[in-house]
Amino acid sequence: MTLADLKRRLPPRTLGYLVVGALLAGAFLALFIIPDSHKAKELAVEIGQLRAALEVRRQMLPVLQSLNKARASLPAVDATEKPGRLPLSDVGRLAAIMDDLAAPSGVRMTRVSPDPASVTRGGLLAVRLGMLGEPDKFREFLLALGRFAPLVRIESVSTVVGGDGREYAVKCWLGVQ
Repeated sequence: MTLADLKRRLPPRTLGYLVVGALLAGAFLALFIIPDSHKAKELAVEIGQLRAALEVRRQMLPVLQSLNKARASLPAVDATEKPGRLPLSDVGRLAAIMDDLAAPSGVRMTRVSPDPASVTRGGLLAVRLGMLGEPDKFREFLLALGRFAPLVRIESVSTVVGGDGREYAVKCWLGVQ
């Protein structure tokens, strides 16, 4: 049966109803079914990604537990009670002060250079430190530096293996009055 046969056999009113019904069905399909199927596909992809991430987290759980156990066994760092300021007269003795900080940890200071051009209105002074030593001893020095009251923040830390051993460079900011 062809379209021409349908037109001859069916009255025009019925054909109109069929066309209107087909248009309504097409609009319903375009407005509701197709967008929902696209959204369902997107959600299925997102579910797959979340399942993969969850599986990775399950596999990493033993590593996380061992890291937490190792973190619990680390010694506590005693922070200073309150931040202090370094008297301006002690800036000239900064090399000796840093040597005293480094001596218990076994790190040897090679350079202490305060940058007078870096003094801010808030009374901060940039100091570049250079030292030699073992990584564990350097870690102990950083802990001691963290307890140093005038320390405001450590901006950068870098390390290089040199001819005399491992060399460290630290840029920190000290509060001065």
